[in-house]
Amino acid sequence: MQKKINRVTKKKKKYKTHVPLEYKELFRGNQDDHFRLGVKITKAAVRPFVDFFGADIVFASPLGIVTAINDDISAADFLSAIELVIVDRCDVVAMQNWEHLETVLEKCNQLPKDAKDVDVNRCHEFHLNGAAACARQTIFLSQFETAEINATFNGSLCVNVEGKFRLRATKEKGVLGLVASPDDPRNLRKNQSGSLPNLISRQEFELVRVSKKNIKDADDIRFRHFAKAVLPRIRENPDQGQLIFCATYFEFVRVRNLLVDREVSFAINSEYIDTAEAARARTLFADGRKRCLLLSERAYFYQRRNIRGVNSVFFYSLPENPHFYAEVCAFMKNPAPARSRHEGIGTKGTAGGGAHGTKTAHALFSHLDALKLERVCGTKRGRKMIQETKDVNAKDNDMFVFC
Repeated sequence: MQKKINRVTKKKKKYKTHVPLEYKELFRGNQDDHFRLGVKITKAAVRPFVDFFGADIVFASPLGIVTAINDDISAADFLSAIELVIVDRCDVVAMQNWEHLETVLEKCNQLPKDAKDVDVNRCHEFHLNGAAACARQTIFLSQFETAEINATFNGSLCVNVEGKFRLRATKEKGVLGLVASPDDPRNLRKNQSGSLPNLISRQEFELVRVSKKNIKDADDIRFRHFAKAVLPRIRENPDQGQLIFCATYFEFVRVRNLLVDREVSFAINSEYIDTAEAARARTLFADGRKRCLLLSERAYFYQRRNIRGVNSVFFYSLPENPHFYAEVCAFMKNPAPARSRHEGIGTKGTAGGGAHGTKTAHALFSHLDALKLERVCGTKRGRKMIQETKDVNAKDNDMFVFC
């Protein structure tokens, strides 16, 4: 009697054509960001799933370690003997919660709460004196440089006695060419990606001036500028389909409350609403029943949904990932729904709607966004924009337009 063998075939998840390859590679397989695994290496074998106190290597997410610490304070004792920390894909960790990583680094190389069969005679003296963190090596790997990475790298959490070394790309090409007019052959040569077609677009970068004395109030200054200068343009624009992009959830909440206070018709897509509600919000926006759509960077990172009916994009703050800028602007290439094909077009000179239906991307930036600006506009162009805006009293160079 032959045995019947059930062959289980793994079906590859099918993505839509607008989903970039980077997203497919990142989210393939197990997507659980709450994991921790101890591995012990011997001469005979490699043993996974061992206790952390007997493990040679620990593979874990910051969330997995933080939850273990919250359950039991003594669970962090295994971090006291860490000699090497490798933080892979810091750009992805930042999309989760960077504070979890800082919590893990703070717990590393501290004196344990419980000895747990430790032979004190075999411990190094500088470990007992609480100086083990000065001998720990910490390596950060990321696709791009962010302010959070630099703050952690330059702060008190990384204090190796041998010093620090940073290796970064000398020049960024920028992504403005991916959102440029196809009539310009120079922009066609710059477009090396087949996933993002060229768009007819006017790209505006507006400076939010923040003096050195008011750096701590930079978020409030940006918010007041948006409420006073940008929001009236959105409300006065006769076009439907205004997309507002926020880099952080805190900015998202402030802008959401402002839109509610000003009685603006809008829908939201954030990382804290369920899939069905987010889909309904995008449908209301595409059909013209909602004038604006408020989108957070983290929501777009986890769910690369295609948004229809976008006529203009307003970046309250530039995204950390430069490709998000080009991909969000690519929403303007989508064919407009039937409701908006015969509607009025924005008047000339109005942000969000130019003459002859020109698609417009409008972004706010300050000199504190130098890293983001450099990745979006390119190293040479970004540095020039920051250099020209150093004069706080000059008001004639607050707008940079790329067509």
